[in-house]
Amino acid sequence: MPKGGRSRSLTQDEIIDEALDLLRRVGMAGLTMRAVAAKLGVTPMAVYYYIADKDDLIRKSVEKISVTWGPLILLGSDWESALRKHLMAIWEESTRYPGLSAYLIDQPTMGVTNEKLVEGVQFFEEAGFSPETAPLAWSFALTYIHGRISVDAKLGHRPDAPHIDGIRAHDYVEFGVEAVITGLRAIRQAEAETGSKEARGPKSVQPRLRRVNVADTG
Repeated sequence: MPKGGRSRSLTQDEIIDEALDLLRRVGMAGLTMRAVAAKLGVTPMAVYYYIADKDDLIRKSVEKISVTWGPLILLGSDWESALRKHLMAIWEESTRYPGLSAYLIDQPTMGVTNEKLVEGVQFFEEAGFSPETAPLAWSFALTYIHGRISVDAKLGHRPDAPHIDGIRAHDYVEFGVEAVITGLRAIRQAEAETGSKEARGPKSVQPRLRRVNVADTG
């Protein structure tokens, strides 16, 4: 044990809290098992007793962060406001941890649990999307927001990157979220207008979108 180290045993929650603090302060690049151990005043082996490796550390950290996003629940009929609030909460909380979302883009299943999958799909089904489209809608929304966070994180380390004066990162996110919701609204409306169970789902939407594209370019 390092000089001045602790005599009492660790807990997994203490390790995760320290990892999250490191993520906030130095980002993914500075998050290592050794760094967490040093902050806790223990040897790396003491941390490995509770955490298998760095991926396990990040996985458990993501699970704890995701609690702050809150569940995606449809209250009433306003699915758009609920989805907007949820996506913005993910962005606002995730940006506190530099590099995390960029890492998660390369680890698409990390932080995804069966419970969260069921929750997301159920939300979209209750919002009026077909069982075929609901999981696709959920995946599309999450992919956008994590991709946006990843872009923001990378641009944050590029002060020389081209930018437009007067437009903040928050503006890009709000616009993107509105674009996601607008697209999903159109798909939901197209499904509702078919009125046929056999025609429901993404295949029923594609011809409508193709006709619009042809008209626009004609």
